[in-house]
Formats: sequence, structure tokens, C-alpha cells
Amino acid sequence: MDFKSKPIILVSVVIAIVIAAAGFWYWSKSQQTPLSEEVSSLGGQIFEKTQNSLEGQIPDANPFKDQKNPLDAIYQNPFK
Repeated sequence: MDFKSKPIILVSVVIAIVIAAAGFWYWSKSQQTPLSEEVSSLGGQIFEKTQNSLEGQIPDANPFKDQKNPLDAIYQNPFK
């Protein structure tokens, strides 16, 4: 094997690796299922069960939202 054939072999190997990687990427993209089928799978069912079912239905539980200090009505500051 002389010096001139080594770069040709190296370039051929790199091109083969790039073609194989691109083919695998394309094949994996074409094998993905549509979103509508994902809900019927086990992962989709678990995802649906773990979602917050009370979102937007929880009442405001802050009794002091209009009053900054709840003790203002009970105790009057003598230095005010």
C-alpha cells in the first residue's frame, strides 16, 4: 500500500459513515408514530393520568389579599 491510496481509503470510509448515519436518521424519522396513536400507547395513557385535572378550578385561598398587614385592624401603631 503506497502513500497515495491511504487518503482515498480514508475519504471512502468517511463518506460511507456519513451515508450510513444519514440513512439511519431518515429511517428513524419515518418509523415514528403520529401523535394520535401515542395516546393509545402505554406511555400516552400514563401521560394523560399524570396531568393536573384541577388546573384552573382551585379557588383563591388567600384571605388577606386586600389587606397588606392582617394585624392593622387589631393593633394600632402608637407611633403612627
